[in-house]
Amino acid sequence: ILHGVVVNAGARIGRDCIINNQALIEHDVMIGDHCHIATGVIINGEVKVGEGSFIGSGVVINNCIKIGRNCVIGSGSVIKTNIPDSQLVKN
Repeated sequence: ILHGVVVNAGARIGRDCIINNQALIEHDVMIGDHCHIATGVIINGEVKVGEGSFIGSGVVINNCIKIGRNCVIGSGSVIKTNIPDSQLVKN
């Protein structure tokens, strides 16, 4: 967990994760093992990020979204729907 990160109440972060500068992890978020949450990401309440996923810089994930395992979410994306396992989402 790097500089300026905020992790709010009830959030859980798995093993071997990188939570980069200025990321915001809101309440009750669950981040699986081996994830990389890049600079300036906003993960809103009750989101679930599957194991091995990469969330690019500046991504915003809306409340209650599920990101599958081994996904790559491109920088600057706004995620409004669930993403299945092993998907690449480009901005």
